[in-house]
Amino acid sequence: MMVVDDEQLFSDGVQALLIQEEDMQVVTTATNGKSAILQFKAYQPDLVLIDIHMPHTDAIKLIVHIKESDADVKILVLTSFTDEDLIVAAIYAGADGVVLKKLNGEHLIACMRSVMQNEVVFSGEVAQILVKRILERKLDKRELLNEALKNRGIYLSNRELDVAYLLAEGVSNKDIANRLYLSEGTVKNYISSIYQTFQTNNRKQLRAYFQELLQKSQTDEINALYHILD
Repeated sequence: MMVVDDEQLFSDGVQALLIQEEDMQVVTTATNGKSAILQFKAYQPDLVLIDIHMPHTDAIKLIVHIKESDADVKILVLTSFTDEDLIVAAIYAGADGVVLKKLNGEHLIACMRSVMQNEVVFSGEVAQILVKRILERKLDKRELLNEALKNRGIYLSNRELDVAYLLAEGVSNKDIANRLYLSEGTVKNYISSIYQTFQTNNRKQLRAYFQELLQKSQTDEINALYHILD
């Protein structure tokens, strides 16, 4: 595994913690995002621990980058305090779990093992925040798509988002126009703008991409309710 944390003492502590674990070891560490990307490419760890509050490092973008480089890698996010927006952003970016940094060593190891077994894990306080957020927001698919895109640095206007969501649903240009009270010509203009944003003119490919984002976002919402570690 790789540990990404600006506090060397913590990284050393994790390495010491795993000495007795025959099947787990820290192969490399990094103290910032740039170093983490280089170390990840060099060592290809199967699990990455990331401190979400590192200075001068956008941990969310780092998570996205690592997941885009290797979709199979597991990412466990460490947080010193419960920042709701940051925690939710980390999950949408692809984190497989979020735990408080103050966890004892035994619990941290249990979380790492659970993540490696394809579970999504959250420590108690984080889980409570997520359940509260999910129940309060009850995000519809359009907003889920919007959040997933934003977490990848893609910002669409409200109308472009309306059109993108309907594209994901497989709605024809004519029906999009009818639903949004627009002319077909205007709809085509919005679609052309969306194509330009994603650098493609393949409607089927773009629809598949949007559907993949929606499916993952919905799965994350469900996992937040059912895969909780006390």
